[in-house]
Amino acid sequence: MTKNEKQFVEDMIRQRGIDFVRIGMMVEVYGDIGTITGMNSSANLDVVFANQQKYGKHSHNCHPTANIKYFDNQGKVIASYPE
Repeated sequence: MTKNEKQFVEDMIRQRGIDFVRIGMMVEVYGDIGTITGMNSSANLDVVFANQQKYGKHSHNCHPTANIKYFDNQGKVIASYPE
């Protein structure tokens, strides 16, 4: 784990109380698949969506518990926060 990734985990635990979220993790936000690239100053997730035609190549501000599913490396849902 890089220094950035370790800091991300520590900040996510401290600010949101979520201990399983990692940079590079696949998520589904409001039905669209993306990848976590970081965390912003609001303690929300920065997510780059797979559908770049719809969302562009930049990261988007996503609340970590608002209509989101988290997937492990095998594509299995490990956590889900419905609306």
